[in-house]
Amino acid sequence: MSSQQVIDPQILQQLQEEIQQKMNESLENADLHSVLEKYGLLEYRVLRIHWQCNLDPNQLKSDDALDEQQPNALLAETSRPSIPEIVLVKKALCIPCPSTGSPLGCNC
Repeated sequence: MSSQQVIDPQILQQLQEEIQQKMNESLENADLHSVLEKYGLLEYRVLRIHWQCNLDPNQLKSDDALDEQQPNALLAETSRPSIPEIVLVKKALCIPCPSTGSPLGCNC
């Protein structure tokens, strides 16, 4: 009987939070509101950013090439067939915010 690997829920939660944080930081550092302002588009609320980060558990393998018996620390073993992709982060951001007018944006 072959065993398939699935994501440990606690580690998955930590991974999701860290990816969300990094994506938010990258958008803040991008200073997109100043680009819109430069072209006179800031007041029109025209920029909507949508992103989604997926994880395919079927592609995860052990990092240790010498010992294939040890699973990746992110994974737990189980006897299930193919596992669907996991949506880690799904978010939409509007710049500027349509509710508050903040040039830094907000969730749409």
